[in-house]
Amino acid sequence: MAEEKTKPTLKAQIDPNVQKLLGHIASLKEKAAAARKENDQVPWVRPPKDSGWDGDLTKEQGLIDLHKAFNTDKAEEQLVEAFTPDAPGVSADGIVLPLQIDYMQQAERAYRARVYQPFHRCLAHLVGREEGHGSDEGPLSGSVIEYFNTIIKKGS
Repeated sequence: MAEEKTKPTLKAQIDPNVQKLLGHIASLKEKAAAARKENDQVPWVRPPKDSGWDGDLTKEQGLIDLHKAFNTDKAEEQLVEAFTPDAPGVSADGIVLPLQIDYMQQAERAYRARVYQPFHRCLAHLVGREEGHGSDEGPLSGSVIEYFNTIIKKGS
């Protein structure tokens, strides 16, 4: 008698930290674009205060703890689970989970590069980028989360 195989099931969900960070950044970008149009001061975009990082950029431990704001433990756990031979996931798992992890790695690298450089880009270009990032149809709220959800829906 042939051995019965378990039908693959979707393992992927949006990592809560990915959702929180992208929503936080989109909200800050929306406010920043509006403030710049009024020639008001705009605070730097920083990870959320409840991210597990206290904002310290002056000590080694602070720089280590900064990674907590960009953590993808949930997505990483789901990715490992998706490749378990006894209960494998579906193709969407292999797409959306590494994609979420990659987005957070890119965001962390970008933030670290920004805080280590005194003046990295021209403000004239920054306003348009912030306006786009802060909009509901922008790359953070509109594209990234919707893209992740589409992969999950199509792959299930």
